[in-house]
Amino acid sequence: MEFLLSIYTDQFLVFLLVLARVSGLVAIAPMFSSQAIPGRVRAFVAIGISLIITPLWWHTPVAVPENVIHLAILIASEFAIGLSLGLAVMICFVGIDLAGETLGQMTGMRLANTASPDYNASMSVFSQFLHMLMLAVFLIAGGHRYLLDVFFQIFERMPPGRAQMSMQVVGALTEILGYSFALGVKLAAPIVLVLMLSLLVMSLIGRTMPQFNVLAVGFGVNSLVMLGACLLSLGILVRVFQDQSFRAIDLLSPVFGTSPS
Repeated sequence: MEFLLSIYTDQFLVFLLVLARVSGLVAIAPMFSSQAIPGRVRAFVAIGISLIITPLWWHTPVAVPENVIHLAILIASEFAIGLSLGLAVMICFVGIDLAGETLGQMTGMRLANTASPDYNASMSVFSQFLHMLMLAVFLIAGGHRYLLDVFFQIFERMPPGRAQMSMQVVGALTEILGYSFALGVKLAAPIVLVLMLSLLVMSLIGRTMPQFNVLAVGFGVNSLVMLGACLLSLGILVRVFQDQSFRAIDLLSPVFGTSPS
């Protein structure tokens, strides 16, 4: 009887550690962390993925924690791995939101804010549009499958109970943050250039024709110019984001499984 209880204890501990790592990913990855998704659904997703992964590691030797503090450290280490991988993808979407906020400020759309379920805060309409568009592109391109594939590869290098966080994770996330900022600039640059030309033309018209009310029509013209430039450059924007988001996952993946420094 004690032997059976020890077997079930080991299996439950493996499931608990796997669930902690999966929960870290589900807690922050863009396709899972949206506040529009009920908490129960996210919990079921985390438990479902954990039930798929756990049988692969039934026989993984895991040292039984000596006390609650040791168990908490194991769970926190597993949670940090999933959180870091999800954070890499989330940082890419922050660059998208930065571009949207910049364009919304230039066109006046920043005045019409909407509640963002992903950040639980207000965002401009255009920023929300870009965020949802790039999220759809990420899912259509198979980004969620690629993310889970890398996640499973990390399990092969770091089985449950052997999680090790390295200082290289901080360096990788910092590098991804730089790529995200550059991504936001790349996405906003062509549209900002067109908007600057539009503002210059409107200013010249206002100078040559004082009776022409530039303020009355400027908002509508800027919005139309921005939407037109966005439609023309949409294909390039999608390709750039797709490459950068996959690159962010590739940058962080090799860090796990190396010796901590």
